[in-house]
Amino acid sequence: MSSTEIVLERAEGTSSTLTIWPAADPAAVVALIVPAMGMPASYYHRFGEALAAAGMHCSLMELRGHEASGGRIPGRDYDLGYADMADDLDDAVRATRRALPGASVLLLGHSMGGQLATMYAALHPGRVAGIVLVASSTPHWRTWSPWILPLGVGFVGVSRLLGHFPGQRVKFAGREARGTMRDWAHLARTGRFVAGEDRLAGVDLPVLAISVEGDRLGPPRAVDALTAKVPNAHVTRDHLDVDGIDHFKWARRPEAVVPRIVAWAASAVGADA
Repeated sequence: MSSTEIVLERAEGTSSTLTIWPAADPAAVVALIVPAMGMPASYYHRFGEALAAAGMHCSLMELRGHEASGGRIPGRDYDLGYADMADDLDDAVRATRRALPGASVLLLGHSMGGQLATMYAALHPGRVAGIVLVASSTPHWRTWSPWILPLGVGFVGVSRLLGHFPGQRVKFAGREARGTMRDWAHLARTGRFVAGEDRLAGVDLPVLAISVEGDRLGPPRAVDALTAKVPNAHVTRDHLDVDGIDHFKWARRPEAVVPRIVAWAASAVGADA
């Protein structure tokens, strides 16, 4: 299926690429995918194509520091955090609206992408029509496990020492900015986002939260803890128990997930939202 690429320039001199797969119906709902920590946007291409084939527009952003081109590698001389990625998400929302005028925009966040989507909805009320969380949770130690506390301290310490977090070496995310790991560890320690926490009660959007069986990176009670941060949202919970699907592989098996998202969006959001 054909797609359109839009280059989004940043004031700092870097850029990212927004990829859009249009559905046949111009008035269809848009799902804007926000990737997981360390994940290249290309990992979600099959999923984006499947959403469009099923009748939903799909827009896919790149995370700062993980662009295929136009970006910079996180290091001692290049840092970023959750607030920077939320700014990029705002650029992606605006560009998606320009490319697909009149279509309602949902944020589809995977793992950390769901945290960013939730934080964004609090910071920018009225910008999106709903949120889909897939394998996304809060890493707060009370709902994950107490072991996340020393792990977070260690991640931040290593990031400060090296100027970046070597996630590819420890098999947790990729090469990440020290600010990203600082903000993730803050959420793990306190249960609070670095921005927008005081506005979460204002998020009254429809939310679909999908957990995955056996997901150690997004256990169901931690998924529930993330949705609990938006007490006035209209939350639908779903649980995916399919052989061969884990925290990441759901994106490579769209036939197991896409019908759930499309059906929920049709009833909770609809084309006229």
